[in-house]
Amino acid sequence: MKRNNIVKKKDNGNLINILIIIGIVFLIGSLIIMFTGSDKSDNYIKEINYSEYLDVIKKDEYSIILLTSPTCSHCVNYKPFVNYVAKEHNLNVYNINLTNIKYEEYIELHDKYKATKDQYSDDTPIIPTPATVIVRNNQEVASVLGDIGYNGLTQLLKNNNIIK
Repeated sequence: MKRNNIVKKKDNGNLINILIIIGIVFLIGSLIIMFTGSDKSDNYIKEINYSEYLDVIKKDEYSIILLTSPTCSHCVNYKPFVNYVAKEHNLNVYNINLTNIKYEEYIELHDKYKATKDQYSDDTPIIPTPATVIVRNNQEVASVLGDIGYNGLTQLLKNNNIIK
């Protein structure tokens, strides 16, 4: 009787699955850190409240105001571009989270800037987001609605002589 020398392969399926999961978690963590900037010193977007905003827009220098909402996917996509441009040119950008202001403040913002005025026929004011507003001496220099990305923001700043 001949004996078959069969060597069973060790099942490495579980080990491979664990390594894949660890790799995916590492990749997701790296992407989150890259896009949210875990180092606060690399964040050039300063969250401000409405009273701070009133002080910022009175300055005799250009102020870049960002109007956003945390539930707006376009805002979430746009902010890393804004931060990158601000970092590149050492600019401060001031962000107002529209969900954190009073209704009266919301109405004032809605009525103040061209990009924030809605086109709806009813009387309900809606500020479309994201809105980028450039202000100097309490006057609107320029405003634009939407996620204009890196190139759009850079061009807006160049057109208004904020960057070269």
